[in-house]
Amino acid sequence: MNKKIIFIEDEEDVRNAVQFVLEAEGYEFYSASNGPEGIAKITKYNINMLLLDIMMPHMDGFEVCRAIKSEPAINLPVVFISAKAEAADIARGFALGADDYIIKPFDPSDLLLRLKRVFEKYEDKSQKKQD
Repeated sequence: MNKKIIFIEDEEDVRNAVQFVLEAEGYEFYSASNGPEGIAKITKYNINMLLLDIMMPHMDGFEVCRAIKSEPAINLPVVFISAKAEAADIARGFALGADDYIIKPFDPSDLLLRLKRVFEKYEDKSQKKQD
């Protein structure tokens, strides 16, 4: 079964670039241009991982992360992908429950390796819960 990843990002060019990379690796890709649209798709499509920009209209990425992490029925890894490279922004992302924080621009192979690592971490956690 292909893993389903959604990327909430307001810049279409960035969404398209990430879609190209992820689909080439066999991931099922979904996207949204804003937080409310993305949150609705997470449950509708049974998403396995959330990639999240920070600077977006309507709801910034921090607000989206807070909303997702506060919903008990949703348990998925969150990875920020943002141009905001300040230590305070990165720390805030992790404090809200992010599993990783990737700074734009990024190397596609680095993105794939980091997403694989996050998926492995989540699979290890769920395996330990079953034991």
